[in-house]
Amino acid sequence: AARTAPPKRRELPVPPLPEADCTAEAPRLTISVTRLEQLSPTLLELGCPARVYIPLEEVPRLESLPGEGPEWCAVLPRVWRDRDEPALRTLLERARALGFTGVLIGNLGHLPLVRGLNFHLYGDYGLNVFNSRSLAYLKDKELESACVSFELRFAQIRDLKKVLRAEAIVYGRLPLMITENCLVQNETGCRLDRQGPCVPEDGPCRCGQPNVLVDRTGAAFPLLPAYGHRTEIQNSKPLYLADRPEHRRLGLAYARLRFTTETAEECVSVVQNYLDAAPAAGDFTRGLYERGVE
Repeated sequence: AARTAPPKRRELPVPPLPEADCTAEAPRLTISVTRLEQLSPTLLELGCPARVYIPLEEVPRLESLPGEGPEWCAVLPRVWRDRDEPALRTLLERARALGFTGVLIGNLGHLPLVRGLNFHLYGDYGLNVFNSRSLAYLKDKELESACVSFELRFAQIRDLKKVLRAEAIVYGRLPLMITENCLVQNETGCRLDRQGPCVPEDGPCRCGQPNVLVDRTGAAFPLLPAYGHRTEIQNSKPLYLADRPEHRRLGLAYARLRFTTETAEECVSVVQNYLDAAPAAGDFTRGLYERGVE
């Protein structure tokens, strides 16, 4: 009888949001890359990125920072296990020694990982920021900015009470799925070396080379290698908003250009297009910002 009795209903007032207002008049561009080769002196000479996000696993390839001006931020892997923590902490300490000052947090499990390392903490899209209270919660966790969900509409982003500086992805192939196992492994016979990158058993490893998953309509979805010998499936078309002035009027502090399959030259071209508000060319998508989730 006690188990079937309905619990006593409690009604409490909704706690107020913080009074902070981090609305910006116009967003500053940030850049995320998948490979160091996408960074070039020409890109950095454009002088526009407020931040450059680099995957943490790319840090060992750096002997020094590629340039001065932007804030350099390490991107923590989306999926990791407890046994990976010592290696990730070592990489974070290496990044800090190189001059990285920020870390991109993709889930709440990252917070204990970066504790005590004195990085500026920024939220990534994986935190699924969908409302003002999400921003307030992350502010309470001492994050200094957060990327809002790319499933929000422009109007919803505009109406967020920005108690924390907000960022949105405005260019790039959006991630669709991350798999536990490498989708290329069966074809190549690659195996995971726990002390380093994927190692082929027979022939060259193709995990880091261009691979696509083609659906029944002929659309090709790029497959990018992810930490732990996983695969992240990207959208077949890149998001493009350079010629949409709306994203500059939403109160965002930052607008991110997300580079995945682009060459260094293409990265420079995209940045210049956003500086010039140039119209799109080729296949592209406006994402969900204008139509929302159906």
